Amino acid sequence: LRRRGANVVMLTGSELSLFTIGFFPGDSLEERLALIADPLRVRPLIPAVRAQMKEFLRRAVAVVRERFGGRVSYASLLHEGVDWTGFDIIATDAGYRSKAMASQFAAGIRAFVEQGRVLGKPVAITEFGCATYRGAADQPSGGLSEIEWGADGRPVRLKGDYVRDETEQATYLRELLEVFESEGVDSAFLYTFARYDLPHRSGAREDLDRMSAGVVKVLDAQSTNPPPRSGRYSDMPWEPKAAFDALAAWYGG
Repeated sequence: LRRRGANVVMLTGSELSLFTIGFFPGDSLEERLALIADPLRVRPLIPAVRAQMKEFLRRAVAVVRERFGGRVSYASLLHEGVDWTGFDIIATDAGYRSKAMASQFAAGIRAFVEQGRVLGKPVAITEFGCATYRGAADQPSGGLSEIEWGADGRPVRLKGDYVRDETEQATYLRELLEVFESEGVDSAFLYTFARYDLPHRSGAREDLDRMSAGVVKVLDAQSTNPPPRSGRYSDMPWEPKAAFDALAAWYGG
């Protein structure tokens, strides 16, 4: 694809210290998530994790450069303290603004952008987004914990009653895009287009899409009485949310 003219960037991974066994203690993701959520437990481990990450990514970049001629980056977490020397783009998945750190969010983005400017490298936010229920903007990365999961790993229903709110999701995305633009971020990647495992359903607790950060609502393929559809996307297995239109308007402008 790149040789045919496409602008392809190779990521050497995403949040590896969290999703890969061997950096933080814990054999499961749940164990590692619990660990990093506890500042007293995780703080003493950070220096060793950063040293491991530095060596791992140094080797990863070398392997990629042998086989790929385009630009290379890595979707980082801030605690990983990535050494960006060998990369072409500095990038982070920490593009979420929660209520607890809203007042410091713009300053954090500004500091990350400045890091890129000092290195003379472009800056990318490789993940930002919000679910589709009222209150999701206060804790945008926490929706999946509100789902009851079956023994087979598939979502069953929501644990509580959540009001569907597409406007809040759309507003949140616009506000973050304003921050990214004003602070000089070069690229921003939304999480996500669709969550096909979290379909939209009629019942409140059955409407898994409320916990989806997708900008389209996936229609329930198992529905025995689907509503009639018409319009531009009537042949798709999804329908646009307000966030879809907000994103289109932003980039269309």
